[in-house]
Order: sequence, then C-alpha cells, then structure tokens
Amino acid sequence: MSFFRKLLPFFEKKKSRSHATNQDQKLLNFQQRIGYSFKHPILLTEALTHPSFHEHKRQKPNNQRLEFLGDSILGAILAEELFHLFPKGDEGTLSRNRAVLARGSFLAELARSIELGNVLRMSSSERKNRGNQRSSVLEDGIEALIGAIFLDGGMEAARDRVLGWMGDLSNLLEQTQVQFNPKGQLQEIVQATRPKDKIRYKLERESGPPHLRTFTITVSIGEEELGRGQGKSKKEAEEAAATMALASLEQSDKSTPCGDSGSA
Repeated sequence: MSFFRKLLPFFEKKKSRSHATNQDQKLLNFQQRIGYSFKHPILLTEALTHPSFHEHKRQKPNNQRLEFLGDSILGAILAEELFHLFPKGDEGTLSRNRAVLARGSFLAELARSIELGNVLRMSSSERKNRGNQRSSVLEDGIEALIGAIFLDGGMEAARDRVLGWMGDLSNLLEQTQVQFNPKGQLQEIVQATRPKDKIRYKLERESGPPHLRTFTITVSIGEEELGRGQGKSKKEAEEAAATMALASLEQSDKSTPCGDSGSA
C-alpha cells in the first residue's frame, strides 16, 4: 500500500502536465483560428477567464477589465470604419449602423463563429450549465479578446482582427438590418421585463428644408428616456431611438451584479 502512495504524486504530476499541454495546444489552435498570435499570452489567458473561474479567489484577474476596454475599442473601430464607408451618412445613420454591429446578440454570434466558448475558462458548475455558450458571456468574452489584442498589438492589430472577423460591413449591414426590428424587439423586452411601463416615442425636433427634413425622436420607457435617434423620416428616427434604447438596456443588464457575467 505504501508503494502505491509513493507513486501517487508521480501520476498526479503527470496528469497535471498533460492537462497543461492540452490547454496550451487549445490556445495555439485558437490563435490560429482568430488570425492573431499573442506576444504576451498572459493577456489572452486573462481575456478568456470568466469571473466564475476564480470564484473562491476573487482577487485574481478575470476578463471584466478587458471587456470594459474592448467595448470602447470596438466602438472606436466601428465608428471610424462607418465614417469612411458612408461619406454622406448623417450622425443618426452612423450611430444606428454602429449600434446594429455592436449589439449583444450580434457579438455573441461573432464569438460563436470563432468558437470562443470552447476556450473560455470558467467554473465546472458554470460550464456544466453551458455558461460558455450563453450569449451575454460570449459577448463579454469577445469584447475582452478585442481589449487584449489592443494591449498586445495596438489599435492597428485590433482593427485588423475586428474587421477581418466581420468581413464586408456594407453587405453585413444589409443582411443584419433585414432581420433587425428594433421597435419590435424593444416592445418584446419591455413586455417581458417591465409590463407596467409604456413605451413612448416623442418628436423632439424637425429641421431642414421641406425636401430634406431631419427628424429627432426620443423613446422613453415609463418616465425614463432611454434612446434618441435621427432620421430622414419619423419611422427611421424612431428605429434609431429604439436601437439606442436596446443598447442601453443591454448595458444595464451587463452591469447588474447578479447578471450572467458574474454568476458562479
């Protein structure tokens, strides 16, 4: 019996080395898949670490700080690209297009396309509940990944990868906007989460000559204004306002302590 006890540390050490080798290979494969090789792999590891992974050692780093950074970097990349892509687009059009490409459900699908969920580090209970495939977790993960690439390789590297993953933005926007019904989605969310509140669209301003009118509309849920949009028609302005409201609600959900990203 004592002989086997002496051998036990040897087998445990071998198992640990095998696990580390498999994890290293998974990360190498992932870097090949995303088209970027990290000079500082610790940034990649942090970007892939869900808060639940260190549930008993919360002082250890997770991907929430990188997610905060990546959200801003993504917004800047999309703003610049759309600015050049639509030279005649007004502020309302540019803002709406950016909101479409930066909304949570779209980012989650982008994360699935690079199989991000397969390499996320999280607690065994979270993974058992398929937390690695949850949309809010994937959205946070891909924003953290963008933040990590920015710190590792700079803005050019981050821009190259984001636009590489998304492909032709003009074509992507055409496909996405056909399926995107912001007013309908906002109605569904409010009915499910705030059934007592009413959605109100209010015309704030109408400007420009008769042949080139610009409408500014706000949307409120209950007494809270959540979005403001502009458009060449009232319908377009309402859709832009609803898009902003959806983004605001998504951000509010992400910052809630009991939300998906902070669960164990």
